[in-house]
Amino acid sequence: MDQLPLEVYSSDEVKFIEAEHAKEHNGHCFDLMQQAGKAVFDFIVRECAQAKDVWIFCGKGNNGGDGYIVANLLLENSINHRVFATGVPHEGTEASIAYEYYVRQGGIVEYELPNHGQLPDDGVIAYSAPDVIVDALLGTGTNSSPKGDMAKWIAYINQLNTYVVSIDIPSGVIADTGSVPGMCVSADATVCMLALKPGLLTSDAVDFVGKLEFAPLGVQSYSYYDVFDYSKTTYPVPIMRMSYKDIKPQLPVRLPSFNKGDNGKVLIIAGASGFGGAAILCGTGALRSGAGLVKVALEKDNYQALLSVRPELMTVDLNSAEALQKAIDWADVIAVGPGLGVNERTQRILDTLDDVIDKYVVYDADALNVLSKYEEKFYNENRVITPHPGEAARLLGCTVEAINADRLGSCYKLWQKFGGVVLLKGTGTVVCDGNRLSIINEGSPALATGGSGDLLTGIIASLIAQGLGLEMGVIVGACIHARAGAICGQKEGVIGTLPLDVSKYVRELVNGRD
Repeated sequence: MDQLPLEVYSSDEVKFIEAEHAKEHNGHCFDLMQQAGKAVFDFIVRECAQAKDVWIFCGKGNNGGDGYIVANLLLENSINHRVFATGVPHEGTEASIAYEYYVRQGGIVEYELPNHGQLPDDGVIAYSAPDVIVDALLGTGTNSSPKGDMAKWIAYINQLNTYVVSIDIPSGVIADTGSVPGMCVSADATVCMLALKPGLLTSDAVDFVGKLEFAPLGVQSYSYYDVFDYSKTTYPVPIMRMSYKDIKPQLPVRLPSFNKGDNGKVLIIAGASGFGGAAILCGTGALRSGAGLVKVALEKDNYQALLSVRPELMTVDLNSAEALQKAIDWADVIAVGPGLGVNERTQRILDTLDDVIDKYVVYDADALNVLSKYEEKFYNENRVITPHPGEAARLLGCTVEAINADRLGSCYKLWQKFGGVVLLKGTGTVVCDGNRLSIINEGSPALATGGSGDLLTGIIASLIAQGLGLEMGVIVGACIHARAGAICGQKEGVIGTLPLDVSKYVRELVNGRD
């Protein structure tokens, strides 16, 4: 297996790659099906070496064809197996070729599940379950919830409670979006074929994919990157996968001659009464990721708490227009919104920042909630917005369900409306600058706690202030934040992790120590 590629392709782009391959192979892609089946067989032999019994569940399409190739290799190697199929592949298809070859070699295909597809009333399986299941039911053509018998078969697989390998994508996942609208195979591993699909990296799908492996099938899919007519593809820009490993060359460099002023000056406007913690976390993120100087404009009754935790931070009176303007003039980058409140004061601050044309501004939290009511004023290429799905729904005037049903599409729509760079938080964070969509292939449920976004906002503002540029500052910041959460969760446990626990690993990662 190869390491995961950077390039990500929607299902219609994959069809184009397959069509181009077919032009050079007598009009078919059966060789790709053979290689796909071999990749899954090799994975089973390598990762499940003690497996003595394998069950393969095949649909009628090409995903099922891959399954028949796996079955034939098991047959050739005298490995005990059973094949269950929802039906016979359509005649003349590549899947039918694989099916017919398997049957000619003596393979047996069963068309009903044990107990005729029904579990006993007590839910207890009355026979020995296999060591490994291969899910070859549904592929990238799925765009809706599995229905009828297909849903029953998926439920059956999940109730067997054994190790499951999905071919290309778990059955029930929407390949382009990662949404899971109904029943879905819960895989322990997924072997993705030919090209990496966006749905494997974001949204609810990450709960079903398991260990993600990649098999290129001998095709250099990266050579197709950014060559499509994007007016005809699912998404109007190319898609890229990004991880901490990929952004390490972009980490800020600190030369021996640098002083604090050379490392970026950040102003954070945050922390209304009762919400001083947001200002503390945002300021901590900026400091731990390397900003040379950080000022925080907040309510005076939060000063003591802020300085007792982070004496390195400088304070500005949030209610003094003069002091705030001086701080704005002083800063290289401004972050606004965490714990700020949805009120007229926040609106006045946003009006002031809208007139700032020579500085980058990062909008988060309450700044976004105010922005959703006055968005016509705020289209600007020097802005970053960092909504979670709820904030994104308010910004686009839709439901949270609509945002999560297509996170990449939602991120692009936000960019169309607000400009600059958009970071859509959530599982498989998505970033868009109008030229590409980037999926952050890092993260941990350890970050699913209040204040994590405040920490991220400070990190992003700091990295932009250190000269990384708008898009790269956002991507690098998101990768560092997500990896820090993952490391913290691994070392200290994902439950009960706090943003300040995560911040110490931010320092390690921004220094290239992973």
